[in-house]
Amino acid sequence: MPQVKCEYCGAFIDETAEKCPNCGAVNKNFKRIVSDTPQTIQQLQEWYKARKLPPMSVTRYFIGRDIKEPKAFGIYKDGPDFIVYKNKANGQRAIRYKGTDEAYAVNEIYMKLKSEILEQKSRSISRKRSPSRNTVSGQSLVLYLAMAFGAFVSIGVSATIVPLWIVGLLFLIATVCFVIFRKNLAHFIVACAILVVVSLAGTVGFLLGYRSNHRHDGYYTQGGNYYYFYGNDVYTYDYDDWYYYDTYDDFTYEYPDYDYVSDEYYETQPYTDFKDSYYYDDAWDSSSSSSSSSSDWSSDSDYDWDSDSDWDSGGSDWDSDW
Repeated sequence: MPQVKCEYCGAFIDETAEKCPNCGAVNKNFKRIVSDTPQTIQQLQEWYKARKLPPMSVTRYFIGRDIKEPKAFGIYKDGPDFIVYKNKANGQRAIRYKGTDEAYAVNEIYMKLKSEILEQKSRSISRKRSPSRNTVSGQSLVLYLAMAFGAFVSIGVSATIVPLWIVGLLFLIATVCFVIFRKNLAHFIVACAILVVVSLAGTVGFLLGYRSNHRHDGYYTQGGNYYYFYGNDVYTYDYDDWYYYDTYDDFTYEYPDYDYVSDEYYETQPYTDFKDSYYYDDAWDSSSSSSSSSSDWSSDSDYDWDSDSDWDSGGSDWDSDW
């Protein structure tokens, strides 16, 4: 357990001690657990989910699990003891706390996780603001535009949004625009933008109908992973539980290659029933029956995770003890 030095007698005492056992002086470093913070592993798991953080395998913060892999923070119960640990990059484990005080143990990793979230947000903003070191030439930009236009045409064809003759006409017009405006890149960009806008305007009605007819709440699979679509939210199955994954604006465009499995859960499936998860409405309502799970974590909204932000666990300091 971390220790601090008593300011009066100089003895080293546990930082959880309210008073120095040697001289009786008040320990100014005494850490009090405020009532609106998680005090149990279960509450910390609920706080984690309420913040809509990425799966634990992404953040590398494992709440309630003893993970042996390198680069991992975690907390778990082992007999009467609660253990807070950090696995360094080389696999060496550093024990931050081991003892019977669950509230203190939870607070240790809770504060570390909050700090990590703020650092991740800061790094994400820096990446977005940093200018690219590679300058894009006009010729490369034209190539990128042509690729983007080709991707748009491919989507249109695969979804039977527009007939092939319209696709050919649009491509012909784009080619003519390039020949005419190739010496004036700005004009070419504007011409391509007009083509895309006109094409999109003609497909909006179809997309709305397609989405309403083809989007189902239920289980999906893609790339060997399993997902549950619930309203406009996507949840992923990872480490024996469901976790928030993303919120989409248009199912047809953002998840076109996700294969629909079923609406209902079957016991033969390699995942648990989403209706038993924390995110399902019935589970949320029933959780209010216990004081431990009815806590309102809205006061920590500053730590909500933006699904548009990329969590980069590689940027964490994995060489230090904590």
